[in-house]
Amino acid sequence: MAHPDVDTVMTAIDQLLAGAMDEEQMPVAAETMRRLFNGSKACFASIGPDPEDWAAYATHHDAALQEHCFGELASEFVEMGMALRGIPLGEVYRDHQVYGIEPLRCSRVWQEWMRPQDMYGGMACRLAEKGQAFWFFDVQRGRNQDGFDNEDAALLRKLYPVLRRVAELRRHIGRVKVQRDEARGALDRLALGIAVLDAELRISYANEGADEILAEPDGAIGLRQGRLFARQPGDQRRLRQLIDGALRSAHDPLANHHASMILHGSDGGHSLSACVMPAAPSPALPRSHGQIMIALRRLETATDIVACTRQLFDLTDTEAKFASALASGSSLTEAADIQGVRISTARTHLARIFQKTNTRQQSQLVSLLRSAVLPLQPR
Repeated sequence: MAHPDVDTVMTAIDQLLAGAMDEEQMPVAAETMRRLFNGSKACFASIGPDPEDWAAYATHHDAALQEHCFGELASEFVEMGMALRGIPLGEVYRDHQVYGIEPLRCSRVWQEWMRPQDMYGGMACRLAEKGQAFWFFDVQRGRNQDGFDNEDAALLRKLYPVLRRVAELRRHIGRVKVQRDEARGALDRLALGIAVLDAELRISYANEGADEILAEPDGAIGLRQGRLFARQPGDQRRLRQLIDGALRSAHDPLANHHASMILHGSDGGHSLSACVMPAAPSPALPRSHGQIMIALRRLETATDIVACTRQLFDLTDTEAKFASALASGSSLTEAADIQGVRISTARTHLARIFQKTNTRQQSQLVSLLRSAVLPLQPR
């Protein structure tokens, strides 16, 4: 076959690096490699004993075959993959050298996966590994094509450093994406609005709580031309001052700016507490472009002290109700009357509450309970 010129190879490398940074470009990168090697199919894949290690970006994607691969054939694929563990990273190998032609073509993987896709002769190399899992690149030739020659293998060896970097970046970015999704899920569970703003008050991130608050037509805060604003002019001036202070403190490592205010709705209701603080610097932004984070909470939202104390301190339902009554300002006698028990029984409950909350005085207990807030969204 005619081997590719330098420009074609460099174009393929550019596409590979684009795929490394953007998962949606990985199938295009695989297609570029298929053409580079004049193959019937090409694939970047990760395999390991744990299904969480599996990933694949391939040409000629067939959803039904893909489902079959990760379903009924999964154990066979893992078994075949583990046979590659002894091959050093970057060493180019052929399918028949590892498995043998006859054993390979008698396998379910070849019968039900490879043959339907005209994969009659493969050349591959392992790219990167972590524990038992590893990434590899595989390119196949069809039934009516010539097999790969030494020049093909030499080209794949030369491309190995780029392919390895692609695999490492995909693994790293995939891990970051999981962490990001987990963090966003946790923030969405909060009964707080969390938003990250730039110096022009444009929002770069908002959790579900913030989206709900900002969408309220009569709320204390909203969006105007894509920028955060307070409904009341006085609140807007004060909010701007707090944000400017947070931005200034972001450039001062000794500053500890953490300011709060009350925001009022246009009808006098829908009040919010707002806490403004510098956000962690973003590597995507120049240092001069600071960001701030604002936490918003509806003041009319009452804290369920019974549920909070029960979860935080492992109180029984009765103990939690006693604790809630005390935190609400009731005396022990009044709490006993509310619960319909004798004062001696109330003292027994109080002693157990003291023990579980590691407190000794009723005033200390009340102070602790009033600060025991679990700001979680009901689900």
